[in-house]
Amino acid sequence: MMVHRDNILCFLVLFCCFFAYTSLQAQQPRKKVGLVLGGGGAKGAAEVGVLKVLEEADIPVDYIAGTSIGAIVGGLYAIGYDAADIDSLYRNQNWLFLLSDQVKRESETFLSKEEREKYIVHIPLSKERKVSLPTGYVKGQNIFNLFSKLTVGYHQVDDFSNLPIPYRCVAVDLVEGKEVVFSSGSLPLAMRASMSIPGVFAPVEWKGKMLVDGGALNNLPVDVAKEMGADVIICVDLSTGWKKKEELKSPSAVVEQLIGMMGQTKYRKNMAEADLYINPSLKGFSAASFQPEAIDTMIQRGELAARQKWGELMDLKKYIYADVPDSIMQNEILKDQKLLKLQKPLHTEAYHIGRIRIEGIGGEEEEWIRKKIALRDDSEVSPVDIDGTLAMLRGLNIFSRVEYRLSNDEPYELVFMLEPNESRRISVGARFDTQDLASVIAQISNNQQFSTRHHYALTGRISRNPFLEIKYAYGNLFGAKMGFSYRLAHYDFDLYGGKHKLDALEFLSHSLAGFYTRDIGNFRLKSGVQFDYYHYHSDMFMRDGSIQSRSSDHFLNYFASVVMDTYDRRYFPTRGSRIQVQGVLHTDDGLQYADGNPFGEATFCGESALRLNSRLYLLPKLKSRFVFGSSIPAIYQNYAGGVADGYYLPWQMAWESVQHVHLLERNVVTAQLGFRYRVKGKFYFTALGEYGKEAHKFSHILIGDDLWGGALRASYDFVLGPVSIQANYSSMGKNVGIYINAGFVF
Repeated sequence: MMVHRDNILCFLVLFCCFFAYTSLQAQQPRKKVGLVLGGGGAKGAAEVGVLKVLEEADIPVDYIAGTSIGAIVGGLYAIGYDAADIDSLYRNQNWLFLLSDQVKRESETFLSKEEREKYIVHIPLSKERKVSLPTGYVKGQNIFNLFSKLTVGYHQVDDFSNLPIPYRCVAVDLVEGKEVVFSSGSLPLAMRASMSIPGVFAPVEWKGKMLVDGGALNNLPVDVAKEMGADVIICVDLSTGWKKKEELKSPSAVVEQLIGMMGQTKYRKNMAEADLYINPSLKGFSAASFQPEAIDTMIQRGELAARQKWGELMDLKKYIYADVPDSIMQNEILKDQKLLKLQKPLHTEAYHIGRIRIEGIGGEEEEWIRKKIALRDDSEVSPVDIDGTLAMLRGLNIFSRVEYRLSNDEPYELVFMLEPNESRRISVGARFDTQDLASVIAQISNNQQFSTRHHYALTGRISRNPFLEIKYAYGNLFGAKMGFSYRLAHYDFDLYGGKHKLDALEFLSHSLAGFYTRDIGNFRLKSGVQFDYYHYHSDMFMRDGSIQSRSSDHFLNYFASVVMDTYDRRYFPTRGSRIQVQGVLHTDDGLQYADGNPFGEATFCGESALRLNSRLYLLPKLKSRFVFGSSIPAIYQNYAGGVADGYYLPWQMAWESVQHVHLLERNVVTAQLGFRYRVKGKFYFTALGEYGKEAHKFSHILIGDDLWGGALRASYDFVLGPVSIQANYSSMGKNVGIYINAGFVF
């Protein structure tokens, strides 16, 4: 009986073991695949092409590890963007805008527009009054906010292993010189940190560390993917080998070479451990090759490189599924195909925002910002609304950092993360032109903080016509202000009457003004009283040919002006207008001039940009200046010439077809019509014609003397200011002139 019972027990044990083995065999998992994406800036477009082929080959991806651009492509893929999605994102970005800290002009205040379109560099001054040099050319505001927009739902993640595809990215701590592998936290911050190319992008501060591009130590993080649990490694390497001397002709090429030199031991070890190594042919392209045609070519190169490995891909696929029984293999492949499609990132026309928080400021400043923001708690907010708010906050030019995040669950908490600017800064600009040669302008100001009620600026220009200006104002930075200014200026320029040179006009001026100004949207209102003193070093000429021989003059003037500016760009605008109207009443004692009635002036300038097609723009412009009174001193006559209003004299009118300053009659009306054609990229060709009338009496302006001219100009929209060369001819000068300019006009 006992023997019989033992036999039954033995049979049951054997049956259970067999069943367990059979079940285990049936459920044997496939091997886990790790995708490693290396860094290389713009060359990351090739990784998109590789992803397309991997999807076509039905290669599953279980883990992703990336560095720099590989961290960006990999991060988006990890949260559900497929290859087609990333391809579209890559092609449809304004990379020049994203990889800068530019703010769209329509979002800027008047003050911000003036300073950005004059100065090349701004250097903050710390509270200790020490120069605080930027840690990178670009802070990365625009690219970070794009990452935030694309990763809604993943702004704060406890564990990147819980993403649709487990994900890691690599950065380097600049202080300790160690790798930092992001496995949790803010996904957009992790991606931004991994791509912080030293010297180009400012480091990311995180948990007391200063993080830069992970490519400095681990540009091909195969070891990271293995640590995640990958059995099989597919590696995409964007490197093109060491560049030769003749190839190192750009900053991006030099930086790329330096990064490639670092961490070579780990790079070679990681490369050798890849099961499938894909290295697209990207010779001739650099980390800065973001041109549309370059992106298209690099995506194709990535596809080609992966297709050339098709046989190896199929062998690898067999190996991945080698332990999966044939009976369920197809189901496993289908399940892998559907995994990513089931977890698309959150895309919606509106988010339900439960609460809005502002970090980095408080008190009066926070209260003012909340009023400025059009968004409200417990409301529907679209991505466009968030983009507009970010642009508005950045356009104020009082924050060095403007970012946002959303909580992961609805109703969302929307948090704006702000970092105030240093209160003081030094701004510097420079230009060259064939008329005045080199010019430099510098300013020390404190116009970068909302909380400041006392605003000052000290500005100096070194040129043939130098000046020094001190300005103080009290009031709201973006509202009404009252103040005073003092300007000491030296003027020295050749004066022409018709085609004849009259003389080299030289004098010194002192101007002391009290003013009231208010900015309202695209409008600026200004009024005040100004005392002017002129000390002449040469005789002053009148339009009738007479000479005013005086050593000095003084005037007490009352002025009022209004300016409207809706241009999308000050230089090479594509839409918008600028209109300025000003009136001035001139006296010598506050009541009268030269024992008689005061004399006055009225000026108008209106210009616009009208788009005719994608490349051609119409540029109409109308200007006038009328001087009224029985006695007009020589200093306040009408002067015209040059490419910019007010460069040689505050009331001098630009006449672009001649560079010399010409003396005109009391009343002048000019019209200009220009056609600008974008030849390619940032290269433009402009043709313009000018016509005007001048007359001694206002009533004779329509029958007055004719003024006409024209110019042909080739220009390039350089980041440090426009570069142009033009040929011109005018009835004033009656000769062909050549004019060259480089830099912003000031």
